[in-house]
Amino acid sequence: MTVQKPSQFPKTVSIAGGNDMLRKTSKILVVGGLAAALVLTGCTSTSTGSTQEAASSQSHLAKILDKKSLRVAVSADTPGFGVVDATGKYQGFDIDLANALAESLGVQIEYVTTTNESRIPLLLTDKADVVIATLTATNERARQIEMTMPYAASGQVFMVPADSPIRSYSDLVGKTVATSRGSTGEQILQKDFATTKIGDFNTVADSIQAIKSGKVDAVIEETPILASLVKEDPSHFRILSGTDLMPVLFSMGIKPGDQQWMNYLNTFIRNYNVSGANQNSLRHWFGLDMPAFLK
Repeated sequence: MTVQKPSQFPKTVSIAGGNDMLRKTSKILVVGGLAAALVLTGCTSTSTGSTQEAASSQSHLAKILDKKSLRVAVSADTPGFGVVDATGKYQGFDIDLANALAESLGVQIEYVTTTNESRIPLLLTDKADVVIATLTATNERARQIEMTMPYAASGQVFMVPADSPIRSYSDLVGKTVATSRGSTGEQILQKDFATTKIGDFNTVADSIQAIKSGKVDAVIEETPILASLVKEDPSHFRILSGTDLMPVLFSMGIKPGDQQWMNYLNTFIRNYNVSGANQNSLRHWFGLDMPAFLK
């Protein structure tokens, strides 16, 4: 609204036209007041909307610090990476990483047990703040969630009974190979070992139990997982000779659209690697050294 300057108002009015002029001036003032009120109302509404939008899109980092609690989706059946012992305690390489993350934030940790299939749904439904569960950074997964810089690397290998006649990859034709649903191993079997029979199981533990009970001829899993099993029981199992398949990188996963949380996690991983804590954990659980490109 344009406000008139004092010089624009009439200095004198005739007695005959005075009432008309007053009525017109009153109308101008009333209309102007309504316009100003509408402008102010609009500003207030927009401000409130922005505040509500900001609150709903608050970073997980802020929420975690406010609640003093971090929800981490972890495996409970993946040897070396994440298992639950007889006392109900979570332990493993990924668990070490999760605990260090919670410590860096100064908050309590809440473990959310996950399987390979449920990792992404847990994030998308906001039931976990982050996934730390041997999550392979694939292009397909990057279309659904966001993943941090890698904190570990691995490949896929086959494990067979120590006395098995299977000696090479070519001997797997027609054999039944155990894998867990939604895993990288399942993708490898479908793509490169179409002549095998796929034994799909819900969890890694189920796959390993299948070979222990003789239900399958072999099992495909991450190199560290199967290497740790063979190390514990070399008289019963061995790794099938051959190069590691589909070398992969493990990343933390988060719900899309949270750059602040992503920045914190990437910074944490760099510091965790530089401190030597990652290397110590890797040696403790697998007897392996961290790849140079991750240091």
